[in-house]
Amino acid sequence: MALKLIRKQLELVHNELRVEDGFSAGPLEDDLLHWQASIQGPAESPYAGGQFWLKIQFSADYPLKPPKVWFSTKIFHPNVDENGKICVDFLLSEWKPSFSVMYILQALCSLLLNPNADNPAVPQIADMYKKDRGKFDAMARKWTEQYAGLNQS
Repeated sequence: MALKLIRKQLELVHNELRVEDGFSAGPLEDDLLHWQASIQGPAESPYAGGQFWLKIQFSADYPLKPPKVWFSTKIFHPNVDENGKICVDFLLSEWKPSFSVMYILQALCSLLLNPNADNPAVPQIADMYKKDRGKFDAMARKWTEQYAGLNQS
């Protein structure tokens, strides 16, 4: 059943995702359980201009259990730890089987715009975000340039 639903997700991605939306997603080679996705850093954020790669791993229990999603691109963000693990409720306790890959990518893009410093994966970064936004933005831009291909001219 999981593979059938994952094929449906792939069909939705091919029909609904447009490059101009700043997202891409699809299986790695012919393995429907392991996907790669990318998100363009939102223009109104310190991640603007960066391309952030993610891995998505579906289980045999999908969609009853959420896929594992993590950043493979290093990112300076209060909700993403050093291994790329994302600390967000919608991929954990608030998961709903109706959530699509599109929803996940859009929600992660929103998280880049509005970090949740009250539920951090990295408390030190959350503290910086709350107390010194300028310093946080500068570090996030630096990491975006260094790891996500931000090209400043």
